[in-house]
Order: sequence, then C-alpha cells, then structure tokens
Amino acid sequence: MNFKYFQGPIDEMSDLVDEKSICSICGKVDHCFILDYTAISPFKSDEKDGKLGCYNCLQDGRFEFWHDTEYGMVDENGITKVYKHNIDNPPLIAPAKLSEFRRTPQFISWQQEFWLCHCDDFMIYKGTWEPKDFYENSEDGNGRALFMQMTDKELNYLWDDSLPENNSLLEEWYPTYYVFECGHCGKMRGNWDCD
Repeated sequence: MNFKYFQGPIDEMSDLVDEKSICSICGKVDHCFILDYTAISPFKSDEKDGKLGCYNCLQDGRFEFWHDTEYGMVDENGITKVYKHNIDNPPLIAPAKLSEFRRTPQFISWQQEFWLCHCDDFMIYKGTWEPKDFYENSEDGNGRALFMQMTDKELNYLWDDSLPENNSLLEEWYPTYYVFECGHCGKMRGNWDCD
C-alpha cells in the first residue's frame, strides 16, 4: 500500500484488518479497513457495522476517512473548524489534495488523531518515536534539542518532565509521540498524547 500522506509503519494504520480479507464493496481479497468510522462509503451509517473496504476501493474513492488536522476537520464537506486547536483561517487547499488526504488512513492514537500541517499542505505521517529516536535523528546527538525544535511550545514540557531525577539522559516516557515531515520543505514536527 502506498499513500502520499502516510509513510509510517503499516501497523500504525487505524482500522486496518490484520490479514487480507474480502472487501465488502468489490468482493476482492486485499488489505482491508473497517468501515465503521469512514466519512464516505457506499453503506448507510447503520449498515457499516462489520463491513470492510480494500486498499483499491479506498484509492478509487469508494470510501474515505475523516481527519482532525491543524486546519480543521477534513471530511466530504472540506475543512471545518470544529475544535479550539483548529486554526481560524486555514489556507485554501486544492480539491485534489483534500481528496487524496481523505483517501489516507488515520493513524492509531490514544485520544484522536491530530494531523499536523506545513507549507499550506498536510504533513506526511512518519510514525511514532521514543526518546532514543530523537538522539539517533539529531545531527549532533542532542535529542532534547531536536524534540524542542519539532514540538510546539505548549507541548514541549514533556521532555524535561519525563527525565528521571538527577539524570540528563531520557530513555523512556509514558505518552506516544507522532512524527510528521513536510513534503515540501522537509521540516519535521510532532505532537503527543497519552491515555
């Protein structure tokens, strides 16, 4: 499966069935997604329970996903400000980009996915990182500095709050950190949540 906006591990795709299954839309055996929480599908809301949609039907637009993003909630109606964290005046996004984004699976999160944006586009989801990943991906080995660079100020307290007392090396933390990369300029950003 190939997605422009999802380039993380396949096991981080939300509602992906573990084994290839029979698609409820086209009848073919393929990688399938549970249709319960899709934005668009050929089934009415009360008919979605237990239904599956395959990768090819997703790519063909026979079903689509909704996404909560910095710009707003993205669904078949476009971008709508729903939550306080959605910006007031999102940039105008081309219909083709919106369509491709809705044909991208959600990622697994504790609360609800929150897709980051940059350069007037949706960022590419790369997967989850632990503290060791920040050390490994930092040019100078300073994982904390990379974390601070990638994380919005209101969420960057996580690193220091997770450090064991009298220790400057962070080895683990309780939340899940979601990493995104801008497909235009390469900027890395991330956010986190927990149960």
